[in-house]
Amino acid sequence: MPPSTIPLTVVDEVKVTILVDNSLDLLIPGSEVAERFLFSPRWLAKFNANPNVFDGPLPYAEHGFSALITVRQVDKESTVLFDTGVTPKGLLWNMDALEVDPGDINAIVLSHGHPDHAMGLPGFLERLGSRNMSLVLHPDAYLERKLVLPDGIELGLAAPKVEDLRRENIELIESVGPSMLLDGMILVSGEISRKTDFEQGFAIHHALRQNGWGPDPLIMDDQCAIVNVREIGLVIVTGCGHSGVINTIRNAQQITGVDRIHAVIGGFHLSGAAFEPLIPATIAALKEIKPRYLMPGHCTGWVATHQIARAMPEAFLPNSVGTRLTFTN
Repeated sequence: MPPSTIPLTVVDEVKVTILVDNSLDLLIPGSEVAERFLFSPRWLAKFNANPNVFDGPLPYAEHGFSALITVRQVDKESTVLFDTGVTPKGLLWNMDALEVDPGDINAIVLSHGHPDHAMGLPGFLERLGSRNMSLVLHPDAYLERKLVLPDGIELGLAAPKVEDLRRENIELIESVGPSMLLDGMILVSGEISRKTDFEQGFAIHHALRQNGWGPDPLIMDDQCAIVNVREIGLVIVTGCGHSGVINTIRNAQQITGVDRIHAVIGGFHLSGAAFEPLIPATIAALKEIKPRYLMPGHCTGWVATHQIARAMPEAFLPNSVGTRLTFTN
């Protein structure tokens, strides 16, 4: 193993459950690795016992992202909440619909500080109560930010406030570098190396620092979660993927020393006129990497999602709130 790599504990299984995302399709079919909400054994049992179960809480979609990452090694199982969606209501409602118990969550990770990933956090912490928990985020996640559109219109982006997170029961892990969680079973990437010649960031993005407002195209707080599953390789969960999904994958390979990519799940940030030109190069690189599964979601965009599905049909998994992916050796 090269000296620069991080010894990531190999797990026997990882499950990724989509709590918040932009899309919901209750009739989407499952697969060998994807259990869909409507056809999950638990929900079918409830429906068969009471067809009026549709009156109860059903998950809904909103513009944001949140996922549970549950890892198992032998008989030890632990769970991370990766991102918290855009509203407390959306996150907590979907947790109730999917029967997620906050008591089963062992740590929280914010992929970056944008509101569609971080604004559900206050509601979750209120529900969590006094239970102690670690929260991993990059220091730049607190930055005040905005988008400056070509026509001059500015859109402010709310950010988490450090004073709201500094509670007696929350251990803040503010790091620019990689962080290990759950006895080394989950690796949070920290800052992602930018090496491709086509993933150049978000040109209209600005941040407020000590010297005032200025361009912040690289959004360096963007990070992913990485799990190494025995015999099948890395499973990577992204938030928005502001670093570029190829940079994200290559960085994961570099810091773990594991080349084999089994699955990439989350935002690939290829939506809109500024990013759609990157789709061909992204697909070409994905074909070279050869992940077994791809489930693009959130800010990937309609055009990119459909082009990835056409180009890599054997790998593509359509996304939907309530999906539970299981990867095991």
